Amino acid sequence: MSETNLIGHLNSALSLELTGMIQYSQHSFLVTGTEREVYRGFFREQADEAREHALFLGDKIVALGGLPTVEPAMIRQTVELKEMLVQALRLERDAFAAYVEAWKSCGEEDLATKFWLEEQIAAEQLHIEELEKLTSQRTASVNNEQIVLKEAV
Repeated sequence: MSETNLIGHLNSALSLELTGMIQYSQHSFLVTGTEREVYRGFFREQADEAREHALFLGDKIVALGGLPTVEPAMIRQTVELKEMLVQALRLERDAFAAYVEAWKSCGEEDLATKFWLEEQIAAEQLHIEELEKLTSQRTASVNNEQIVLKEAV
C-alpha cells in the first residue's frame, strides 16, 4: 500500500486518540460516588496515555509528509460510571481497529513504524480485555462450562 494510505490510517488513529484525551478527561471530571477515587485516576491515566499516543502519531504523520488531523472522532458523554466504561470499551475497540488497519498499510521497509504499531495493537487489546471485565462482557470457563463473571452491562 502507499504512504498516503498509511497516513490516512494513522490520522484515523490520531482522531481516536484525540477523542480519548477529551472523553477520558471528561469522564474523570464527571465520575461521582464511592467509585470516584478509583475511577478518576483510571480515566486520567487513560487520557494521559491517549495524549502520548497522539503526540507520537502527529510527529509520525508529519515525518511521512502528511498533515495531522485536528478533528477528534465522536466524543461520548455520560454521568453514569457503567456507561462511561462501555463508552471507553467502544473507543478502545475502535482504536484497536484503526491501528490494525495502519499496520496492514505499513510498508515492509518501515520496520520501526510497524513495530510501534504492533505494540499499540497489543496495548489496545489489553485495554479491551480489562474493560470487558469491568463491564462484565468477559466470561470465564470453569470445568468446561462458560460462566459470566457478572451480569452484562
